[in-house]
Amino acid sequence: MMTTNPPLFSTPGRRSGVAVWKKIADQLSTEIRDRSFCGTGRLPSETELAARFGVNRHTLRQAVAALQLEGLVRIEPGRGTFVQHALLDYELSRRTRFTENMKRQGLLSSQQLLTARKMPAPERVAHELKLGKGDQVLMVEILDEANEQPLCLATAYYPAQRFDGLLDMLNDGTRATEILRHFGVEDYLRAESRITTQMPSDETARLLKQPVSRPVLCVEGLDVDMDKQPIKYGETVFCGDRFQLVVSAAGVS
Repeated sequence: MMTTNPPLFSTPGRRSGVAVWKKIADQLSTEIRDRSFCGTGRLPSETELAARFGVNRHTLRQAVAALQLEGLVRIEPGRGTFVQHALLDYELSRRTRFTENMKRQGLLSSQQLLTARKMPAPERVAHELKLGKGDQVLMVEILDEANEQPLCLATAYYPAQRFDGLLDMLNDGTRATEILRHFGVEDYLRAESRITTQMPSDETARLLKQPVSRPVLCVEGLDVDMDKQPIKYGETVFCGDRFQLVVSAAGVS
């Protein structure tokens, strides 16, 4: 006699002690990991999923929200729910460069200049750049993207006296590495990196298009020229669900 499998979800199922939305989330999680949606990269609509599992939209949304918190999907209002891509490797080495990191993975990088201004150096910045009290720095905030998706938010500080004119060149679209060459810095190295996690501010979450409840990866870095003089200090905040940081065998000294 041929038998049929029982439905995945039914009213008596609540007696198991596992909420229906959790069962749905577990089932979809398994399907995502099995690459069931790799064809379109998108989950079916709310209406389709609610009909499939025989639940209302509120229950379905609880399940999808749980998947989002796990970093398995991203919700784009007006477009739908998309499976998150595999984590990107971001190599931290003595010559860490965002553009090269993206190019190695076949991604086209781009930047949005958000802020560029001259200001007195904050205490921590002055210490790292070996500046005196009251010395000026050039603060630059950039949103780095790949394939038009935001990936990280970088805030950098340069000694103003050494790099006078840097802000104008940035505003003209010149890339940072080319600007440094203009000022005689043919090459530079990462002297130190500190890696932490933190919760994003509302503005950071908005720029990175991620939930404010999801942690971000933070890398504080100090770059020096070939004479070991500090040229840049800053912090880069990465989307925690899109990156894994890889420290090269050479290490970060």
